[in-house]
Amino acid sequence: MKIEVQPQDDHQSKVIAQYEATELERFKHQAARKIATKGKIPGFRPGKAPYDVIVRLYGDVTIEEEAIELMVEDQYPKILDEAKIEPAAPGTLENIEKGDPLKFTFVIPLEPTVDLGDYKSLRKKYIVKPVTQKEIDQFIERLKKSYATAEPVDRAAKDGDLLSIKLDAHLTNPTGDDKPELLKDSPLQVVIGEKDPEVVDFPYIGFGDNLKGLKNGGEKVVKYTYPVDSNYDKLRGKEVEFHAIVENVKSMKLPEINDAFAQTIGEFDTVAKLHESIKEQLENRAKAEYEQGYFDELIEMLIKKATIKYPPQVLEHEMEHVEEHVKEDLAQQRMELDTYLKTLKKEKVAWLEEDVKPAARKRLERSLVLDKLAKEEKVEIKNEDLQSEYTQIISEMQGSTDLKKLQKQLKNERVANAFAMEAASRVLNRQVLSRLKDIAIGKAEEKVTETSELKTPVKTAKSKKPAAAPKKAIETTEQVKVKKTTKKVEKSEEK
Repeated sequence: MKIEVQPQDDHQSKVIAQYEATELERFKHQAARKIATKGKIPGFRPGKAPYDVIVRLYGDVTIEEEAIELMVEDQYPKILDEAKIEPAAPGTLENIEKGDPLKFTFVIPLEPTVDLGDYKSLRKKYIVKPVTQKEIDQFIERLKKSYATAEPVDRAAKDGDLLSIKLDAHLTNPTGDDKPELLKDSPLQVVIGEKDPEVVDFPYIGFGDNLKGLKNGGEKVVKYTYPVDSNYDKLRGKEVEFHAIVENVKSMKLPEINDAFAQTIGEFDTVAKLHESIKEQLENRAKAEYEQGYFDELIEMLIKKATIKYPPQVLEHEMEHVEEHVKEDLAQQRMELDTYLKTLKKEKVAWLEEDVKPAARKRLERSLVLDKLAKEEKVEIKNEDLQSEYTQIISEMQGSTDLKKLQKQLKNERVANAFAMEAASRVLNRQVLSRLKDIAIGKAEEKVTETSELKTPVKTAKSKKPAAAPKKAIETTEQVKVKKTTKKVEKSEEK
């Protein structure tokens, strides 16, 4: 066997393998035996007919085609080993030249490669804004309203009142495929003066103010043009006319915030402890929201510094993942993909190219750079962290799954292993992002400097050696894994 490797621009390699013509003869005899075992040849037991009899019965072309398949199946792994190639997906048999020598031409997608460049110079400040007293007060105000009692009143509505209404809505200037009627006799409750977006944003913030002064049975017509950045994307820039009929007006009686109130809504002995809990909750939420944007930007900076190469098959594989996720999400909403595409007014080909491919590329590249960073920084998973995360996952499942069903699932080794991999993925992801943050704020360099300045050994308490990162690659932030297929080949049409 003689091998010639020709690197391609799309991170694939063209491999030409040459054999003496006589090599095919060996596989033709194997092919004949294989064919003979499947068919009935008069006068011979299955697999016992002579070669020349099989050739006369089935023809040389049939024998040769089967022989080539057997030869490719046998030789492809050896070709990969000889060419020192780790494929990212099945290769393609592009061409066969029958002659002397016999030539097979394969196109083989290569494993993705990542060069992070000078990633240690990456810098981005990490500053989470502290929670203000105003935010705490607003939270408490929402808490009071959620525990308020409503009493019917026979008077004009004023600030703070709760109104039950029937609402009609239609577009004033529908265009294209727009349906003019948006709402018809839709029941709705609004609080006059309420402008907290976390409490109400439908039909828009401040809508209730238009109903101030109305009594039971009162009506009001209101026109509103939705801004271009509205959360209701289908209404952006469009004018809507609302017709509201007040069914009843209720006065809201808010509870007094004291120790007794604190004790009724949770395990809080005093208002002070309730305040502490609220502050902690707001701080955790603020940190989570900040870190979402912080790490998104940081990873994009890391990607820009990196040189990432992968074959088109790897991106196509990731596109399949994205499409499946979309289908799963739609299924939960009882919607088919075709119906969803109609709402977007897009053909599937355009949707795959314009929406799915960019999302898949982003997921793939983020995963590749974070996996590479984990290897470069030798990020390891401690057994105790892994066990803690596994327990957390089971706890989360208990809240959404029948306990007996969950216990039965955990007895299934495949399911238990999936949970373990998910736990490992979460832990590794957090540690990689933590390491990336240390680099970005210069903390990683400080640690190196502190270590290098130690002139005498310092005795420390003995601790268990952390478990090494699993040998198999673990999916990171985007939960993406590039599946390796090292011994498969696909046939294309012979040229």
